[in-house]
Amino acid sequence: MPEEVNRETVERRRDRLLDEYGEVRITEEREIVDAEKFPQLRALSRDGYTGGAYAWVVRRPEQAAALTESMPDEVNEGAAVLMILGRGGERWGLAGGGREDCETYEEAAVREVHEETGVDCDLTDLFLIRHRVATSDGDHGERLHTLSVFFDAEYSGGHVEIQPGELNGAAWFERPPARLYPENAYRAAAFWDDFETDGDPLAEYGE
Repeated sequence: MPEEVNRETVERRRDRLLDEYGEVRITEEREIVDAEKFPQLRALSRDGYTGGAYAWVVRRPEQAAALTESMPDEVNEGAAVLMILGRGGERWGLAGGGREDCETYEEAAVREVHEETGVDCDLTDLFLIRHRVATSDGDHGERLHTLSVFFDAEYSGGHVEIQPGELNGAAWFERPPARLYPENAYRAAAFWDDFETDGDPLAEYGE
């Protein structure tokens, strides 16, 4: 039998989230990792890495910065969503990252959003959990369990200031950009009434 690294921890953390937030979409995914890279990922898992957390941060119109005198008075702003473009990426995603040490997924999401974008937020709900099991394409026998946890959040302060070493950009979107990661497209379908997807965006993850 293969060793199930962090399975019990991941299941316990998943169940805690479900108890607190109620039923939510959960995807079950399988990832095959290159045999040369697998030992590093296995070491991270044995050190306690169980995945990361991300936030769909919404800024209300009245929270936007005041317009400068050079801007036209007729500019009408609506609610906007914070998205990021990673280095080497072509699709817009959500700010967030790995859970550290004794953090909850909630604490990780708030910290990572601030570190990546300079924006502060308050989490309001949970909309998606991705449970991933990684195995090696070589002769390693372990199965590595992680969660990616996605929250709704409200903007509470700060302004966009990215880490250039990690991101090509971050921006507030009143309308969705053309290229989105599946979890963004999944959430966008509920946020924007006229947003359309070609089937289930999360099917890309092989649920």
